[in-house]
Amino acid sequence: MARFAFVAAVVLTMIAALPASAQPPEVTINSVVYAGSGCNYENSNWVLSNDFKTLTFMFGGMVATTDGSLADKRKHCQLSFYLNYPDGWSVSLGQATGRGFADIAKKSKGFYETHYYFSGQPGTAKVERTIKGPQVGSFEFTDDFVTVVWSECNNAPNLNIKTVVRVEGTKAVMALDSHDTKFQLIFNCKWKAC
Repeated sequence: MARFAFVAAVVLTMIAALPASAQPPEVTINSVVYAGSGCNYENSNWVLSNDFKTLTFMFGGMVATTDGSLADKRKHCQLSFYLNYPDGWSVSLGQATGRGFADIAKKSKGFYETHYYFSGQPGTAKVERTIKGPQVGSFEFTDDFVTVVWSECNNAPNLNIKTVVRVEGTKAVMALDSHDTKFQLIFNCKWKAC
């Protein structure tokens, strides 16, 4: 079975690319928990910026491959962030940017998807991309979430993000970037006063 050594990063930035009046004055990330076949406490780690506004999550197991068992064909990581922000605001995710590497043979496919939702609230937003073979090389996708899910007003619930890479067919490998040994998944938050 082929072995791959990838380091992946999820970057959650609490400051949106909006005027200062369009976001709360203080937003922080208080804690992070995670689990899944693509991340665990042995091969993953996270770093919170000194201002508690940007989290970089690194995992080494987000590589799906047909070169192995059935479980190797799909890898996922579920992350849960506890956010802290003042009353009078709601938050959602506006975009997800995924960068990675795919080696997909003819008649095979690779899939990348991201879902997010807020604990205890209805609604899940999703973006998904499919790469059809033959293709070998790096990829970068920036997608707006088609369905926008907002947190309840005056409520700072856990923000839950699930990322999946999977492959189908006879020969396929998909990782979220072997080019520089870093997979990057970047989320931008949107805010609204309520």
